[in-house]
Amino acid sequence: MLSTQRLSIVAVLVAIFASFLPVDHAYAEETSPSSSSDASVATSPVAPTYRVFATRQGRVGRRTANGHVIRPRDRFVALPSWGVLSSRGGAEYQVRVTYRNRSVVLPVWDVGPWNTHDDYWSPNRRYGDLPVGLPMAQAARQLGYNNGRDEFGRRIRQPNGIDIADGAFWDDLGMTDSDWVEVTFLWLGADPFVVAGDDAASTTDRAAVEPEAIVVDDGAPGYAATDGRNWQRADCGFGGGHAWIADTPHAKGRSLHRAVWSPDLPGEGFYEVMAFIPACGPTPTDQARYSVGHSGAVSDVVIDQTAASGGWVSLGVFHMGPGSSVALTNQTAADGRVVRFDALKWVPRNDQMPPDAAVIEAAPLPESGILVRWDGQDDVSGIASFDVQVRRLPDGEWIDWRTKATDREAIFVPSEPGTYAFRARARDWTGKEQSWSDLDDVQIVVP
Repeated sequence: MLSTQRLSIVAVLVAIFASFLPVDHAYAEETSPSSSSDASVATSPVAPTYRVFATRQGRVGRRTANGHVIRPRDRFVALPSWGVLSSRGGAEYQVRVTYRNRSVVLPVWDVGPWNTHDDYWSPNRRYGDLPVGLPMAQAARQLGYNNGRDEFGRRIRQPNGIDIADGAFWDDLGMTDSDWVEVTFLWLGADPFVVAGDDAASTTDRAAVEPEAIVVDDGAPGYAATDGRNWQRADCGFGGGHAWIADTPHAKGRSLHRAVWSPDLPGEGFYEVMAFIPACGPTPTDQARYSVGHSGAVSDVVIDQTAASGGWVSLGVFHMGPGSSVALTNQTAADGRVVRFDALKWVPRNDQMPPDAAVIEAAPLPESGILVRWDGQDDVSGIASFDVQVRRLPDGEWIDWRTKATDREAIFVPSEPGTYAFRARARDWTGKEQSWSDLDDVQIVVP
């Protein structure tokens, strides 16, 4: 039998959760799944929708739980349960995320945030004393459920129940910060948002240009192409058309086709460079190599144009100013496909926020010691270094362990048995430094 204190907490949770249910989606309560514990079985004619707090997942270059390598401006979500993880590149489990007047369907390719066994959309969820649709992380953060910690003992900092990859977060949904969204769990029933013309609206949103962006379209001022033979045109893309040419492997020595985009930037600063990849034409290459000139340096960025077709794809954030440019050729390492040449845009990014970092794991090693891992993200300039502190609980002082570290893991050897806590912070390349949290990130008991 539940204790009186536990019953009181649950009652409060139910009351608070009810206030977060979307008022315009009454079907969510009427059609919530009722019996099956198998997430792959649709138990309702209409998929349930719940309102949860969403955060952005960056970490470009890292692998998700299903092995996908995260790309700039990627499109997927993370949910806190291994039971609904799609295969690599697959869409066995999808959600529709709706934010204000925008909506997008995304596959589940990662596990998180915080927990890995919190199937909060299921009536047979692990945390059966919480209402269906209320993430355990939200209950922990807002009401101290599980002493405010996740299943690994980490102190929960945000009540998030879903992570959204950059491309969907910024471009598809138009989000600029963490916020409440509506999530429809599509493996549990029919998509209630399917309407005529939805795909067209989504494509229009993905081709949008921010008011402050500087755009150079192919064939427009600022665009220059070589006079190579056999340039081709297609009647789709940004501005109504784009150029394309068959790719050329290095070894065959064919004529090189090259284009350069030179924007009229108003001054020096951080800019995110993005390329629009049109959706029509012959099969594009997965190895388009853009050379980005910025502040006296050149960075090569390889883009899979097939995966990015139909929208903007980020080449990265760079410090640049007048005289900057981006070049693209049809020279690749593969043959038989084409390289698409369309618009590029430069979007100013003001690095006003410090990075967000934390210790994400502390695991005992067989031989001795603790393997400590930390990570973080920054919205514009990127993380330059980390500081990591440790203290012995319950009353030890915080001690600097790693200072201005550029690595993301190290082995800590405790001097004596006990419980140790770790926390981390980061600073970005503009010098902005994250404040220390009052709470620890992770704890570990050393016998």
